[in-house]
Amino acid sequence: MIQESAPSVVCLGFFDGVHRGHLALLETACRAAKEEHLQVCVHTFDHAPGVKRFELTTLEERIRLLKEAGADRVAVSVFDQDMRHMSGEDFFDKIVMEKLGARHVVCGDDHRFGYKGACGVKELEKMCRENGVGLSVVPPVTLPGGERISSTAIRQAIEQGDEDLVFRMLGRPADENMKRRAGLV
Repeated sequence: MIQESAPSVVCLGFFDGVHRGHLALLETACRAAKEEHLQVCVHTFDHAPGVKRFELTTLEERIRLLKEAGADRVAVSVFDQDMRHMSGEDFFDKIVMEKLGARHVVCGDDHRFGYKGACGVKELEKMCRENGVGLSVVPPVTLPGGERISSTAIRQAIEQGDEDLVFRMLGRPADENMKRRAGLV
């Protein structure tokens, strides 16, 4: 699914829901892209690896929301057996560098990648440094009470009917599709 890209600022994550935490990643990527005269390329997967409950957004919804938030391009990897078993080093070399043309990478502080999530920010820092690629690690986005914004927390709030919390985390109300996928409609 991924086609080779022009040199880019690559934003890594799954981006389920495209919530306020994800928007902070996109804002950071857009700033870096402007400074470095590059495109913003967001990398995601066709479905959520390891999500045992409903996805907040379909792939089509994610792509639309990511582009509305400033992505020039959304690259989608199929999460098949090859991808599931790909090492973090191979993911970085073959996808991030070769396919996406990374000159700068943006991710959250808890980003994991590679087989069984073996690589995290520490390993990513090393790979970026060795390849002359910039890296921006975005700290967690929290609500005023300190609760970390996450797709998991939004799923729980939808299931509990806490529309105010969903709105504060997403930055918009949960739509009917989210509620339907949660089995509430």
